[in-house]
Amino acid sequence: MQAAGLGAAYGERTVLEGLDLEIPKGKITAIVGANACGKSTLLRTFSRLLAPARGQVLLDGADIHRMPPKVLAQRLGLLPQQPVAPDGITVADLVGRGRHPHHGLFSRWTPADDAAVAQALAATGTTDLAARDIDALSGGQRQRVWIAMALAQQTEVLLLDEPTTFLDIAHQIEVLDLLVDLNRARGTTIVMVLHDLNLAARYADRIVALADGRLHSAGTPAEVLTVDMVRAVFRLDCRIMADPASGRPMMLPHSRHDPGAQHTSLARADRATLKDRT
Repeated sequence: MQAAGLGAAYGERTVLEGLDLEIPKGKITAIVGANACGKSTLLRTFSRLLAPARGQVLLDGADIHRMPPKVLAQRLGLLPQQPVAPDGITVADLVGRGRHPHHGLFSRWTPADDAAVAQALAATGTTDLAARDIDALSGGQRQRVWIAMALAQQTEVLLLDEPTTFLDIAHQIEVLDLLVDLNRARGTTIVMVLHDLNLAARYADRIVALADGRLHSAGTPAEVLTVDMVRAVFRLDCRIMADPASGRPMMLPHSRHDPGAQHTSLARADRATLKDRT
């Protein structure tokens, strides 16, 4: 998957500008950046929910905005940040909707569909919830069910906008481990927006850092998760050390409340400067 000279806007407000980015096939890519930097907008353009203002999004060299919708849905799945389920739908029915792109106008539900749904429920630990109404579930349970629906779609590319939202730390690890299993077992290309830099570094093969709608850096976690990147993208001072569990880089943010701290966060310094000017 590739963005070529990509620009995106909502009306007159430009959100992404001049983005050239290649997503490696069969790998896990995490998109990181400060709030309102364009992370979700990038996923919306990648999934064709938002038409580019400029440039193209390519899948295997073909412009996704020229593909028939059903063909694209068979190849690319999306879990948005705040999905909405129809009223009164059960878990099994919602997960089964992931099979719709594989059906023709007159085709029927098949044993292969049953197997795909069962596998998706089992992989996300939601089999026991299959008969329950989606509205009766907790936030964490609902998130796992939405991921199950995306898995049932069985696409070669899966886009997830903050897939660990509403989940406690144990379930965050569970979901991210699940995505790694999916990537390794099926070779699925996974692109996900994450807020936690340390989880991004631990689970992603590649990190893309956005700043103010532009590409700041892209590469392996060791190449991207640096003191300079965190300072430039998040306006935060930090230390980078090796994660004792994974050996990958781990970010330790500085705080003015740290014992013996001799630093001031950049965000705080910016606020002080702004106050002096007003």
